Amino acid sequence: MSEIKTPWNPSRKAIARVTNPLPVPTECPHCGECCGIVNNSEIYGREYGEWPWAVLCSGCRAYVGLHPFTGIPLGTLATEPIRKARSAAKDEFNKLWQRGAMTRSAAYAWLAGALGIANVNECHIGWFDVAQCDAVIAAVKQKVSQ
Repeated sequence: MSEIKTPWNPSRKAIARVTNPLPVPTECPHCGECCGIVNNSEIYGREYGEWPWAVLCSGCRAYVGLHPFTGIPLGTLATEPIRKARSAAKDEFNKLWQRGAMTRSAAYAWLAGALGIANVNECHIGWFDVAQCDAVIAAVKQKVSQ
């Protein structure tokens, strides 16, 4: 019988699926306080999801979830304004590929070019700040209106 998976005992297969792993931050880039892996009930008041783990800042409470069955952050720590901006950018970005005009991979390649990101593997909305998210929305709106 296999051991229960946790961020400290992750799945090797799940880790292998993450193409651009970020390290778990120990210091918040927003306020400088300590960060650590927590059960997401510390964020939401109750546990959510099949993989209820996140990284949480003890100061400003910025957070980011973890890739399922790993200890790898899904993106960078995000404050509430950054989370809202990322959500809006993702909603707009999804319009590009969910309509079937291009694949998700092709949409990310286009977005990287539109934003001047040389390496498409570094084009992740979960890594973006508010200004970059605003640029995503503007670029997609311009593309969709053509």
